[in-house]
Amino acid sequence: MTALRPPAANRAPCARCARSLGRSCCEVREGEHLATLTRADVERIQSATRLPRSAFVEEEVLDEAEARAYERRRPAWRGYFRTGAVRLTLARSAGACVFLDRTAGCTLAPDRRPTACRLYPFEPSAGDGWTLGVEREGSVARARASGEARCLGVEEAGGRRALLSAFGATDASLRALAARLRAEVHAHAGGDGSRPNGPSRRRTRLR
Repeated sequence: MTALRPPAANRAPCARCARSLGRSCCEVREGEHLATLTRADVERIQSATRLPRSAFVEEEVLDEAEARAYERRRPAWRGYFRTGAVRLTLARSAGACVFLDRTAGCTLAPDRRPTACRLYPFEPSAGDGWTLGVEREGSVARARASGEARCLGVEEAGGRRALLSAFGATDASLRALAARLRAEVHAHAGGDGSRPNGPSRRRTRLR
């Protein structure tokens, strides 16, 4: 893999999350899946790492009801399943994203990460609105004790402005990422559906 490790001195929440909370959003339990990918995400990662698609992509086959429910819960993803109820997700190794370094965070450069990962923990809602894509426990200690995948940045921030600052985000940058996500979802749904390099297919339910 040619992706570079983040500097050891990186104090951003994502770089400290796995160590501080015991389990981060980049780690899942059996039967759960990681971030949803578009074909544009796959192309960016391949360009950065020179890895075959099968090294970092899994496929989750849903039924029609599950696909419709996914799009209802996540308005920015509406249309993703227009050509089939298959969700592309980041591959896992030992329950964690293949690009996760538990001591330093994501090994992909920020501009090569999936758009969904770059948006997290923010979740675009209908229009220009936002919600949190993760529950907030109210303290780092409670988040760690929960054993659930939580966000260190969310637990440490004292409010919305502090949370935006923790991720180097602004309202404008989030709107731009949301617009990019919607465009990539639209392009993804209009693709030919080919699956080169045979990524693994797993039939499990959504989280």
